[in-house]
Amino acid sequence: MNTPAPVFEARRVSKSFGPVSALKDVSITLFPGEVHSIIGENGAGKSTLMNIICGRFQPTEGQLFVDGKEVHFHLPKDAQAHGIAIAPQEISLVPHLSVAENIMLGAHCGPALSIDWRKTRAEATRHLHEVDNSIDPAARVSSLSKAQQQLVQIARAAATEARVLIFDEPTATLTYREEETLMSYIEALAREGRSAFYISHRLDEVRRLSHRITVLRDGVHVGELAPEEASRERMVTMMAGRPPKAGAQPLRDLPSTDTVLKVEGLTRAHEFRDLSFSLRKGEILGVSGLVGSGRTEMAKCIFGATRADAGRIELNGKPVSFRGPLEAIRAGVIYLPEERKQEGIFPLLSIAENTGLPTLDRFTGLLHLRNRDMMAEVEKLAGQMKAKFNSLRDPITSLSGGNQQKFIIARWLMRDAHVLIMDEPTRGIDVNAKFEIQSVLRKLTEERGLSIIVISSEMEELLDVADRIMVMHEGKVKGAIDRREASQEGLLQMAMS
Repeated sequence: MNTPAPVFEARRVSKSFGPVSALKDVSITLFPGEVHSIIGENGAGKSTLMNIICGRFQPTEGQLFVDGKEVHFHLPKDAQAHGIAIAPQEISLVPHLSVAENIMLGAHCGPALSIDWRKTRAEATRHLHEVDNSIDPAARVSSLSKAQQQLVQIARAAATEARVLIFDEPTATLTYREEETLMSYIEALAREGRSAFYISHRLDEVRRLSHRITVLRDGVHVGELAPEEASRERMVTMMAGRPPKAGAQPLRDLPSTDTVLKVEGLTRAHEFRDLSFSLRKGEILGVSGLVGSGRTEMAKCIFGATRADAGRIELNGKPVSFRGPLEAIRAGVIYLPEERKQEGIFPLLSIAENTGLPTLDRFTGLLHLRNRDMMAEVEKLAGQMKAKFNSLRDPITSLSGGNQQKFIIARWLMRDAHVLIMDEPTRGIDVNAKFEIQSVLRKLTEERGLSIIVISSEMEELLDVADRIMVMHEGKVKGAIDRREASQEGLLQMAMS
């Protein structure tokens, strides 16, 4: 039996950004009807490789081939013309247009100078319903949840009728039901003879979907695995160059019983109701629940980004009612949003500027900014966070997602935070970077007495890092349990009871 020719091939591709080498001599193939997963730690070069394949970057060295013929992509539209499309991890939609308009953007049906809206909407609906049939094609994108927007991006990539689809962390924001629907959709695409590159830190997904698995480490191709030989331990070992670390933080007794944050009867119409809980000094409180359970809305309300309709919040025994995030920050209550790149960083600024921005007043001299002092403090905190970077003057977008998150945490440590609320802090972050961040959080509670709320859709993560876990469902607190007594099955049962 003859092996089919690859639909796409990259040969000895390298990519450098100034003195920094992101990819080194990487070769990879994709065959018709194949799902080829690319795994690696943050900063391994996965996204750089995918950006080259879809035409966003040009390789410094190497060649690309489609159906055996060499191609040169200068822009994404060049890749699209050769049947390659990407569903990126970060949301890239036009918020004020409808779902259908976003899906068919640039691919409207009709004559050259006009649009057949009936046919265009029908095509958009067909592609959308293949991915998810619960989203209204007429809805404005800005009204959708982040998970729904991610599904719309996937439908938009599929609507190009591309033969090669790139999925970059597609399930990071999805519920279990949406994950299952997407997995089935990708499997159906492969049966139809279409091909996909699949990037995910969720290794169970990788094993389920993949025909082959390629491992990158530090920009280098270090190996290829068949799914039947790709145990979790083997994949992590190849990604990190060492055996995986133990995941769970050790159980502990908190040194203090002092309550730092107390919430009683907090209610906001159509988001959550009658929420009551407390947070002790030095404690990590995990908040579990499905997407849409009201977790993020609760966090933003405590932070002052929205106002409660009823209820009471106490900070260190005193009632507070923040009229905005600035008041919360001044009181030492910090919120790190789920959408790191949209709401957490300033992409045009350097690493040092991103980290020191909220504390510039501390480094302002009589006539100028004491830049050297600020850089020294940022560098000190970077060491404590075990962050990897080339220069603090580099743009923050040059960092991997895990290292961006470490500097965002460092930013607020410079302001002496008392309560840190983290929304999906390790979303899109590899196994080892996740462990490092969890270790940093535990260290901050023990050495600084920081109190932390961790919101996560991954129950395994909460079981690894939290001291207590609170479960939310449909805007209500369903209960809280000590980690010693918690299990994934028990948390699910509590949520559904």
